Amino acid sequence: MVDDNGIVHGTTPDGINYVVYGRGKSSANPGVISLAAVGDVFATNMNFPILAEYGERSGVDYDFKPYYQAVADEINSYDLRFINQETPCAGNENGYEYSGYPVFNTPDSSIHAIGNVGFNISNFNSNHTWDMGSFGIERSHELFAQHPEVMVIGSYLSQDGRDTVHMIERDGATIALLSYSYGDNFNGEDPDNFPNKYYTCQFDKSVMQEEIERAQKVADAVVVYMHWGTEYTTEPNDQQLEYAQFLADLDVDAVIGSHAHILQPIRYYTSSTGKQVPVVFGLSDFITGWTLTDTILSGMFTCDFAWHDGKLAVENCSFTPAIEWSDGGDTYVRFLKDMTDDEIANNTRTEDVSDDVTYLHDFIDGLGMEVPVNW
Repeated sequence: MVDDNGIVHGTTPDGINYVVYGRGKSSANPGVISLAAVGDVFATNMNFPILAEYGERSGVDYDFKPYYQAVADEINSYDLRFINQETPCAGNENGYEYSGYPVFNTPDSSIHAIGNVGFNISNFNSNHTWDMGSFGIERSHELFAQHPEVMVIGSYLSQDGRDTVHMIERDGATIALLSYSYGDNFNGEDPDNFPNKYYTCQFDKSVMQEEIERAQKVADAVVVYMHWGTEYTTEPNDQQLEYAQFLADLDVDAVIGSHAHILQPIRYYTSSTGKQVPVVFGLSDFITGWTLTDTILSGMFTCDFAWHDGKLAVENCSFTPAIEWSDGGDTYVRFLKDMTDDEIANNTRTEDVSDDVTYLHDFIDGLGMEVPVNW
């Protein structure tokens, strides 16, 4: 069946439930399906004043949308547009208040901006998803429901929802997306300690394998998001390295990761069948208002899906650095390639470094990216 929002709901002859977003839509470039992925977005004590000022202008409570003003057009040039909603939106009524670290409650505009800017895939599965308990998760889903074009992954309202393969379609090809988190700040890292196993999806190799193999039966490609890594550390930790190879050996097509609040490398892993799988270890925070250069430096991973020998394959992977920028006026995200050296150097958000241009190039070069970097 097709619901009122154009989302296809179905069941295969062997009993696999699925949903498809974008049925019948064409890609921007025929024969190629493009994907753009950026990292985490949430409100912190540092960007509440920025969001409040934007809200005063627009009449929106703590408005996130102006943060995207310099990057939205480019992001929307891609067919699949991914972002991570790191934190819940429980509102500021019924005894709740907006809050930053360590227990986050982010204003509603964070989710509304995701839909209004044009993202069509959002992860909602992190170590902070449970920060406002079940109410925060359920209310966040109510907000996402106001943007039915956004496919939410990693958090579901029922076990049936989690067991349903979520796919997005372009040019008749389907790409499934799954999401897993290393754990949670309240419930720990053991999946059995969580109130249920569908509000968030934790690391569990047997379950992950089952879900990936199920998705592979109905989708032409499978992308996995991983919330992982050691915070403020550029090098992947042992758990990341282990799971990167585990996922590659399951023949997923790409892995997108974040959590560390800092960039980590993009590397290729060879699967047991010889396929090269791009693994994005960490996209950093796209919008947070942090005050250190390392933590406001982020970027966008892009790739194409194209048919080769009857299979949908990933190609043309690249990385475009981005940073929260201001010249003393508004603060918003910009791609470094779209700025002059003088603009980069005059960023008032990077006062902890002296030579911005050299520092940013050295930082990203030091990550050892195995994909081209678009400067």
